[in-house]
Amino acid sequence: MRSYRDQFEPEVADRIDCLIRRIKNLEYPTGPTRYYGLDLAACLQVGALSGSLVVAASLMELYIRGLVVRYSEDAQRGWSRPVETERELDNMKDKGFRHLVGKLVESGLFDSEAAARAKELYKTVRIPVHHGLPSRFFSGPAPSLMIGIFGTVEKAGPVSMKQFEDFIEEDALPTIEAIVGILESNQYGTFT
Repeated sequence: MRSYRDQFEPEVADRIDCLIRRIKNLEYPTGPTRYYGLDLAACLQVGALSGSLVVAASLMELYIRGLVVRYSEDAQRGWSRPVETERELDNMKDKGFRHLVGKLVESGLFDSEAAARAKELYKTVRIPVHHGLPSRFFSGPAPSLMIGIFGTVEKAGPVSMKQFEDFIEEDALPTIEAIVGILESNQYGTFT
């Protein structure tokens, strides 16, 4: 398989190099989260930007969940009957990503600006790319490029492959960089 160096302009390849290094330097709150980091680096290594976007969005969600588990376990040290945090999270399906991020911020364990950005990326990127819901890009303040790509007849007309390619090449990498930045600024133990 070809390397991203063969597929992209040198400045884009340099950004990918930097991003791969940043991903590899992250400390992950749980083991499973680390695998998504490794998968993200591997996707970037082969130039799979759309796949990288999907994995990065999942990584962000798992990272937040991992932080909640890890901080909860820390808080329970010495308890005679610790709560199984993973199981409790599974039982609280109605308490989604936004709730978990909000609780981390309330507890002083996550940066509030990064939390706002994470919530926005979750809503505008993670949910649509994972559930095949391009119509979600139209609700709220949707980026005009998204409307151009997945647009309706009244907004943008038919979508060309060139438009989709432009979106991946222009917006996937900055979005992935933003997600990695959120994770970097909220490393486990940073706020304790």
